[in-house]
Amino acid sequence: MAQSIEEIKAGLEAPTNKIVNGVEVELSEEEKEATLNTWAENERARQLDDEANGYKEKRAAEYPSIVDQLDDIYHNGIDAWKATIKATKDKYPKP
Repeated sequence: MAQSIEEIKAGLEAPTNKIVNGVEVELSEEEKEATLNTWAENERARQLDDEANGYKEKRAAEYPSIVDQLDDIYHNGIDAWKATIKATKDKYPKP
């Protein structure tokens, strides 16, 4: 489950400086807070996307290659191939 923005921010360390025209300048408190908010929002969006779509990458990594799938169909038939694919789909269901 995705963390809240506050939980994510608690695990981040605020930047203290930035480079302006080649000179290191200290960030204001507002800039530090804005940077942390942006980082936390981006991380939360990444976590939510992984929850919604992560199963796709996990399935793709576990499916046999297309060549192996076609070979399975040729030698064992469609029903055996479906059983192989179903095992992966069951392991990584859609949310």
